[in-house]
Parts: sequence; C-alpha cells; structure tokens
Amino acid sequence: MRYSTKSGLIQDIEAQFSSLQQSLAAIPREHYDEGGVWGDDWSINDLIAHLTAWHGLFLGWYHAGVQGESPELPASGYKWNETPRLNRDIWKEHRGRATDDLLKAFDASHAEVLELARQLSPQDLLEPGRFGWTRKNALVTYLGANTASHYRFAQKVLKRWGRKRA
Repeated sequence: MRYSTKSGLIQDIEAQFSSLQQSLAAIPREHYDEGGVWGDDWSINDLIAHLTAWHGLFLGWYHAGVQGESPELPASGYKWNETPRLNRDIWKEHRGRATDDLLKAFDASHAEVLELARQLSPQDLLEPGRFGWTRKNALVTYLGANTASHYRFAQKVLKRWGRKRA
C-alpha cells in the first residue's frame, strides 16, 4: 500500500495489527502449534515468529542506517531474491518456541516499530532517499511492508487455513 501521510501509515499499522490480534484471539491456543497453516508446514506460532523476525530486521536496518552504516538487505548473507531461503531459516531458528513467548515478542517488536514510526517526522517516513540505505525508496516502503502489509498477509493466511479446516 502506498502512503501519502504519516497519519495514514500509523492508522493502517494500528488497524491491521488490531485486526490480526482479533483473528489470533479467535483461534484456540491449542491450535497454534499445528502445522499446515502456510508454507513448509508452518504453524500459527511459526507465522508469529516470522512477523517478529521481520520487525527485527527492519529495526536493525534502521538503526544501522542512522549510525551511518549500510545494512545488508534483507539480512547478512541473503539477497532479496533469496527471501524464501531467509524465511525458511527464520522458521528453523524459531521452530518449537512457546506460544506465550512468541506472542510477547511479537507484541514487543510491534510496539517498538510503531513507536519509532510515531517519533519520526513525515519527511523521514515519506521522502524517497532520505536515508542512504533506502536508496531511492522512502523509509515507509520498508516500514509498511514489515508491519501493515505483513499483518494483512498473515490475516489472509489465517483465513485460508480456517476455511481448509472447516
């Protein structure tokens, strides 16, 4: 989604997060570790870990960039065309984590990203090339993809999984 205002971005992040939280709350916890939700037999827990990890990637890019570094995008040892491999590696790393721990980490990382978005100026968020590491893109390109867009994706995955199970 393209954003033209800071408030539009913040509202979308908050709305999509709230909607995702409602979707998650409607699913009994005993189903969170069942495979088959998405990808290579991912569970809801795996999906939550995925979202949390991408929050962390974004925060790492931002903080490295602010310190004048050029972060490796999307992660060290990966190119953008290797995101399926990166996502599998994230999945392997977080597989088996407890639901409560994953939900706490997800809430905390979401809150950290949202607070950063609130603190940044509209120019910081929306102006293409404002940060060297974003090159010709605006920061919102990365921020929106790792929050509201990712939350929409997760909701679609959960709906599809719910229909399969019904």
